[in-house]
Amino acid sequence: MASEAHLPALHQRVSTSISSTAAPDYVQVAANGDASFLQALRATAAHGGNRLRSAALRCRPSSAKPEALRGLPASLSASTRYYWANKTVFQREVLCGIAATLLQVPETVAFSYVANLDPVTGLYATGFFGIVVGLFGGVPATIAGAAGALGVVMPTITSGTGALAALPYADRVAHLFVAVFLAGVFQLVFGLLDLSRLFALIPRTAHIGFLNGLALMMLLSQKTTFQRCTSPELLFGACEQAGLLAWMEPSAPSTWMTLATVVITIVVMVYFPKVPVVGRFVPPTLVVAVVGVGLEFGINRPLLGYDVRTIGDTSKLAGALPTWHLPAFGAVADWPLVLSVAGSLAAVGLFESLMTLQAIVDLTKAPLSLAACRAECLAQGVGNVVCGLFQGMGGCSMIGQSTGNVLNGGRHRVSGVVCGLVTFAILLFASPVVERVPVACLTGILVVIIAHTFHWPSLRLLWYLPAADAAAIVLVTALAAAINLAVAVIAGVVWQALVTAWSSRDDVQATVRVECVDGTAVTVYELRGTLVFSSVARFRGLLHVANDLSVVVLDVGRCRLVDFSAVAALKEAAHRYRDAGKRLLLRHLDAHATDLLLQHDYGWEVVAADLGLAMDKCVDMNVRDINSPVAAYGQLHDV
Repeated sequence: MASEAHLPALHQRVSTSISSTAAPDYVQVAANGDASFLQALRATAAHGGNRLRSAALRCRPSSAKPEALRGLPASLSASTRYYWANKTVFQREVLCGIAATLLQVPETVAFSYVANLDPVTGLYATGFFGIVVGLFGGVPATIAGAAGALGVVMPTITSGTGALAALPYADRVAHLFVAVFLAGVFQLVFGLLDLSRLFALIPRTAHIGFLNGLALMMLLSQKTTFQRCTSPELLFGACEQAGLLAWMEPSAPSTWMTLATVVITIVVMVYFPKVPVVGRFVPPTLVVAVVGVGLEFGINRPLLGYDVRTIGDTSKLAGALPTWHLPAFGAVADWPLVLSVAGSLAAVGLFESLMTLQAIVDLTKAPLSLAACRAECLAQGVGNVVCGLFQGMGGCSMIGQSTGNVLNGGRHRVSGVVCGLVTFAILLFASPVVERVPVACLTGILVVIIAHTFHWPSLRLLWYLPAADAAAIVLVTALAAAINLAVAVIAGVVWQALVTAWSSRDDVQATVRVECVDGTAVTVYELRGTLVFSSVARFRGLLHVANDLSVVVLDVGRCRLVDFSAVAALKEAAHRYRDAGKRLLLRHLDAHATDLLLQHDYGWEVVAADLGLAMDKCVDMNVRDINSPVAAYGQLHDV
């Protein structure tokens, strides 16, 4: 039996074996049955210290980051020289930014109403996000601002029927600014830890459900267009905050004029871009605003007397730059609610932003790197922190506006920055004009956006997809509409993980044969497939302990060991053979499996490079005195 002195050197022996160029074919666990508690504790502490040091080396900040910061002035200087030498490119970028703003401002106002906020709050967010993401985002030509995906999450706090309904409206909005600030902090941490790669785990079914749920939530939020204020002395926004809304009467002329304005807006949005020449250069939202204002103040009010509610009738746009305000952390009445909303805003914002980056690179045929995703996460975090400090509603990069900017010719960061700057200019100098736009025009714009957001092919796919995938789309869509987008996407990932685990439960098979080694017969199980937590039960059923010979070899050269459940299953099998007076060896483990057993489990050691020698060593040992199973590994690659 091995002495206690073998235990402290166990990890040293294992490390030496792994790093050697002539990788052994067979190893076993150390015969350490007599090891004392203190010796085991020292060995565990030493191994833990080595892992912590390795992790610290991997997490050491890269010297490239300070160098990138030091090179920022030179980069700005090079950009200035480039645009000075290519004035046509600069002119095109400025025009693309202005066009994106004209498209985005009406949508921002509409999304502000979705979030139950003053439009100024949304315009602040669009201005800040345009500048921050334009300068520091992961991909040039990205357009960012107040988004509907975030707007549909915010009524959890701001709504008069939400969890904070007992608080005054101003206090609910103050809670939202705290949530927006914390969402930015979460996104900064997410970016600093390089966690954006986790979004690769989101299945396509969750993507489709996200889009469908977002479309449904935005559609449901437009019900206030067909509601009226029951208190004539209040603006509609104040009336909504006070809970004094009622549905319009179906027979009222203003109801039909509102519906007609929505329909006219939809027609203009759909067909104006098809007009030759002009349709390519004039944003349809600008045409909608002009037509809506002309219809309302040229026909409805002076001639018919049927008023359709305008932005100014809903709430006044105070034409002023934002001022700095520290979020009211000390006045938070419900921290769990604020933290949950902050987490939802952070997750939904990052999800839509990374989807936006993918859409842009698909158009520009450029690669999407992890560094770009990391930069986007950091830019989103900075944008939301700034919004929290300057009372903006928060935002993210936007798929439709960004792809439109690229299709218009935007390729650089100037277009995004110009979009943010022009938004502030409109807020300062053109707010009286914006106030005259009918809210029904915004609803018409959103209906078109909703139609483009909803993944219509999914309605047909549901009849072709496997039942589990179809159920995933329906689940994510329903949860998005009923709860929020973040919960829906997480549920979609969990559902897909369960489906994958269930489908892989039988993904391990074995072929049994008998080999003769030095005149001794040996039972060999050649495993194929994947040994993971869900397939462990089937693995147990493949072994016939009572009928096998005294020495059993598990050949895992064609089987992938995935997790600790696989390692534990191997140990359990070895114990079963040991209790039956038999010996178990493993061979042909790849580098990943070797790392799992030798570095992330304890008690294993090298036996021999040959099966005959390994069997001889097993014969020399009293197997029943060994606390851990006997195992063997082979064909280590790049260890």
